[in-house]
Amino acid sequence: MDNLDRSPFLGIIPGSMLYSPSIIGKRHMRERTSHALILKLQGTTEYRTESKQYLLSPGQILFVEKGSSYFIREVTSGYSLVVNFDCPGKFDSPVSQLPLPPDYDLASLAERLHNAWQKENIYEVLGILYHLFHKSASATKKGYTSSREKQLLDPVMAYLKEHLTDPELSVDVLPRLAGVSEAYLRRIFKKQYGISPASYVIRERVRLAKDFLLRIDGIRIGEVAEKVGYHDPLYFSRLFKKQTGLSPTEYCRSHMEILF
Repeated sequence: MDNLDRSPFLGIIPGSMLYSPSIIGKRHMRERTSHALILKLQGTTEYRTESKQYLLSPGQILFVEKGSSYFIREVTSGYSLVVNFDCPGKFDSPVSQLPLPPDYDLASLAERLHNAWQKENIYEVLGILYHLFHKSASATKKGYTSSREKQLLDPVMAYLKEHLTDPELSVDVLPRLAGVSEAYLRRIFKKQYGISPASYVIRERVRLAKDFLLRIDGIRIGEVAEKVGYHDPLYFSRLFKKQTGLSPTEYCRSHMEILF
């Protein structure tokens, strides 16, 4: 993590962590008592200082410095994970948005982070936060995928989207679809999406499974597994927990706690 050597986030000390639901209307935050990371998970919120304005959408992160003041306006209802912390570093701006790689799965990271906090596992909390800072620092240095590389990925993404829930989906066919070698495909895919094609499939299936679990009351884990492309519910549950830090059942309970 060489690109974190001069990061102001080094030496971070987490103070509290909570899910913050939307509050309709406009609010004024005056002189925050701690630094904070606001991980936007649902809905849209506007943050405004005297000189800048940020419209935070799901999958985005805002940093706000201790002592800073700003206005908050909920554009659409939702919620965020707010991580309050202290650290000795000095920051260039009291309020700023942290860049992330394209299609970064912030929701899954937030779940793992909150789960580790609830378990009072400070080492895991710090590990997840530094992973996040590393990804953000790397995103500022990475170039955009070239137009040619994006064209090569078009048939790959079309196949993955069309066959995402097909148990017979195979990433082995992807290099042929793109007309390149497996190694080159993995390289440009990871450059664009931050993960390998196989990991992308797992992540998107888990994301779809979350929707089924929360939207369909009483649905069985085996049914969810079948709907997202897995014949074996135990294998699906292991993948789900690896992605989110929670079993499918624990995920449902956790989400209900967040909402109510």
